[in-house]
Amino acid sequence: MGSWLQDALSAVPPREHVSSTVLSVVKSRLSWLTKRSMAIATASAVSLVCLYFLFRQDHFTQQSLAPPPRPNAISHAKVQQCAQGHEDVSDSRIWRKSISKYRNLMDDKFTIAIQTYQRPDRLNSTLSLLLGTEIPSLHEIVIIWNEIETQPPPDFMSDRNVTVRYRVSQKNSLNEKLRPDADYRTKAILLSDDDVHYDPADLDFVFQTWREQGQDRLTGAFARCATVNDAGKWVYSLCAKQSEYSMILTGLSFVHISFLEYYSSADPLMTDIRDYVDANFNCEDIALNFVVSMLACTGPLQVSGLTKPVNEMPPQGISRTPGHMDRRHRCVNEFVDYFGYMPLVHTTGYVTRGMIRG
Repeated sequence: MGSWLQDALSAVPPREHVSSTVLSVVKSRLSWLTKRSMAIATASAVSLVCLYFLFRQDHFTQQSLAPPPRPNAISHAKVQQCAQGHEDVSDSRIWRKSISKYRNLMDDKFTIAIQTYQRPDRLNSTLSLLLGTEIPSLHEIVIIWNEIETQPPPDFMSDRNVTVRYRVSQKNSLNEKLRPDADYRTKAILLSDDDVHYDPADLDFVFQTWREQGQDRLTGAFARCATVNDAGKWVYSLCAKQSEYSMILTGLSFVHISFLEYYSSADPLMTDIRDYVDANFNCEDIALNFVVSMLACTGPLQVSGLTKPVNEMPPQGISRTPGHMDRRHRCVNEFVDYFGYMPLVHTTGYVTRGMIRG
């Protein structure tokens, strides 16, 4: 052997010593790996827990800050349980078309439709009030001009850039206010008479309440009731000493334009109802309440602002004529016969602007 080989062999330790050395090294390495693995595992677990709680906190914060959905927007879905008889009376095909027809109109603005007949002073007073205050969400005022034998004033633009447009009615009919206008540009229509109004400072509040809670119902100022008396007849009333109501007067009420479309449709029941209103020159507001409750299966919503809404009820108004309440009783009962059931839904909820002070 060469000397280099002898030197190498002489440098190799005995076999039993090699085995002992290798075992010692392996144990040392295993101990180091175990400690390192435990540290890594512990750090990983802590990191995962932290990430989990961070995710939960972020998710909770996003849910808390996100604006709530608007469940009351008009849709094909029926959330409420409809009264028995609903499916036999309403025409789902016409209703779907009524919804689809107006789906692209503005929903962040509203239109006021004011019906008037031979009361220029009251109309001008109401217009001056509405146009004298900034109402951010107001898009247009349309005057439903039932004085068909007289030429209306010209349309004009107010100092606050609100268009006032006169629409001459096809005839002197209470149904005219409920007829949708081809030139309407908003989904929300505030139905109004020329002697009834909210305080302009409250109108945006009432409109936003309609947007969030009232698109599937009549939303307005004046509640009315229909209850059954001991004789089994329906009685119309002003809701004195009652905790529930089932109607909102259309003298001052927000309504989705799709309901007006259905009311004015060629559906045979709607045709009969409009003919009844024309024959009696009364009860178009009761009729629209029946229609809205039939289609949406919901009760109305009464909304009040900081200031009490104005209802002047002039001496020459329909509500002041002799026998008015008797005609209203009769309307409710005869509409029940027309519809084949009572669609009105009793409700106790209402919305008032401002705080309740303790």
